[in-house]
Amino acid sequence: MNPKIGFGNESKRRDEPLIHRFLAAPLSGEEIEARSMEIIEKEVPSHPFSPEEWQVVRRVVHTTGDPGLIDSVRFSSGAIPSALKALRDCRPIYVDSRMIQSGLSLQRLRSVHPGYDPSKIVCHVNDEEVTEKSRQMGLPRSLFSIRKAKPILDGNLAVFGNSPIALLELNRLILEEGIRPALVIAMPVGFVHVVESKEELMSLDVPYIALSGRRGGSPLAVSVIHALCAIAAGQRDAGNTAVKESPSSITTEGMRNEAIILLGHGSRVPGAGNRMEKVAEHLKQKYGHPRVEVCFASRLGPHLPEVFEKCVRQGAQKVLVIPYFLHEGLHLLLDIPEMMQEEAKKFPYVKLILGKSLGFD
Repeated sequence: MNPKIGFGNESKRRDEPLIHRFLAAPLSGEEIEARSMEIIEKEVPSHPFSPEEWQVVRRVVHTTGDPGLIDSVRFSSGAIPSALKALRDCRPIYVDSRMIQSGLSLQRLRSVHPGYDPSKIVCHVNDEEVTEKSRQMGLPRSLFSIRKAKPILDGNLAVFGNSPIALLELNRLILEEGIRPALVIAMPVGFVHVVESKEELMSLDVPYIALSGRRGGSPLAVSVIHALCAIAAGQRDAGNTAVKESPSSITTEGMRNEAIILLGHGSRVPGAGNRMEKVAEHLKQKYGHPRVEVCFASRLGPHLPEVFEKCVRQGAQKVLVIPYFLHEGLHLLLDIPEMMQEEAKKFPYVKLILGKSLGFD
């Protein structure tokens, strides 16, 4: 049987290479990128990020083609201002893989500071002494690579898109030796020691941009640096308006990483929770809190575990739970504290705080 029978013009279209359609209505590389960014904006009409953070997140999404990564990107308070200052000061960049070293664009870096050259991007993973120590000790090269880079880590940028072991060692240097990078980009990928390396970093008092969970990779780490370069240089990011720091964006940085949850008893009566939802909306509008959620202890929900996880997925690093109760009963004294202890174990890098109850006054 002739496979073309019955297809008519469709078989012709199938036989024609698709490149001809592109050449009939060509686009430049810049136009393709701009159109890609427009598609991302349409597919993600709302998000919890600041304009600067969104430029980073959108670049990560563009690199992977996966909007699902949005829920996994984490920013510490002050991460972007610290990163921009380091780039504008032409600070060295330690990278954990040759792929990142090769992928970083000197042109983009020089758009921020003309002093950037290959020597400013440091990777020791293929150094002879590092390779030899790895062979002798039976440990990953990345461990000895970052140990060799220790003199340049403090006050500079450290970028991880490959090795969780290197990130674990950096965490140790932060905890035990007082090293404090200007920014840590934590995006190692894999199944072994990956999740805990990121969670440990996010529990430390250092600026970071991280991708929680197992996913990551060198291309993502590179995309973050390139997005930061665009912000630092005040450039347009593929059709986006120029991003500049403003005093208001810096002073509200911490608030964007916080969330408030009003926890009420709940009721089977329809609409009984409407007043609490109005209070939550009032807190948003009057005090500028981007995340104020409500949950209930009753069976109807939504319940604290799901609302707390929602806040974390949206980037909250500090969550204040305010019991919407007048009197201190068993819920306040036992049930809620126990519930919060269980939830805190799921996200150890997030501060979960029990606030004062509504009370009589």
